[in-house]
Amino acid sequence: MCIGILKPEAWKPSSKIMSVLAATQNLLVEPVPDDAVETSAAEMFKNDRPKFNKTAAEYTKKYAK
Repeated sequence: MCIGILKPEAWKPSSKIMSVLAATQNLLVEPVPDDAVETSAAEMFKNDRPKFNKTAAEYTKKYAK
């Protein structure tokens, strides 16, 4: 995941787990496709949202057992 607080230049040993969890939750609510690890998924998210949603639902059904 591309979470700013986890990037090497931003990470500090004093970082609190609640900050990491809050950043993760924020990323789930407001994705940032321009800073994505999986660029093909980000492109689909930006350019073909219905296909992205369908694919995400299929992956969830298949892998989130």
